[in-house]
Amino acid sequence: MALTLSESAKQERKLPEAGATVGVLFSIVDMGHLETNWDNQKKWTPKVRFTFELPDQTDEYEVVENGKTTKVQKPMVVSIEQTRSLGEKASLRKLLEQWRGQTFTSKELQAFSLKNLLGKPAMLTLIHKTSQQGRQYCAIAGASKLPKGLTAPSGTTNDQLYYEIEQGEAGSFGDMPNWLQDKIRASKEFATNAGKSTA
Repeated sequence: MALTLSESAKQERKLPEAGATVGVLFSIVDMGHLETNWDNQKKWTPKVRFTFELPDQTDEYEVVENGKTTKVQKPMVVSIEQTRSLGEKASLRKLLEQWRGQTFTSKELQAFSLKNLLGKPAMLTLIHKTSQQGRQYCAIAGASKLPKGLTAPSGTTNDQLYYEIEQGEAGSFGDMPNWLQDKIRASKEFATNAGKSTA
């Protein structure tokens, strides 16, 4: 049958090239507290997801509008998930300080709005990794300020998206892909709102 599928039938996505490349942040998603397993200990960890578009690396994508499918060239994208913390040893804090090229002031640490980062460019370091399932993917290994003389587009090709977990299924929730919505629905916040125990 034509609808008999196998693992090998999956279309492999083209990966962005590894190395240094310009990225522009267009999506910030507060994923809430997700269950993580660290050293055989399960706990709820607050997670945030940043997604950058890569203006110098494009690929062909299908866009459906009014029932008609067309192919367009758009920037490739790459994401990174971090624990939502600016603690002294937090990886998010290190990433942001590298990106900004300066450490946080004590005043900034009291109330730093991630939303201010939307649309901002960074020089990303990309690496290729292999998942436990054997699939290759592209990961962000670091970010820094753009070198002097290098410019990035003033806007983003993709619509900018900002979501906070308190919005539930309102706000930008409906603009996310289904797999990301499902991941957020598995958060402690969604489970609590549904009346489930997460202790």
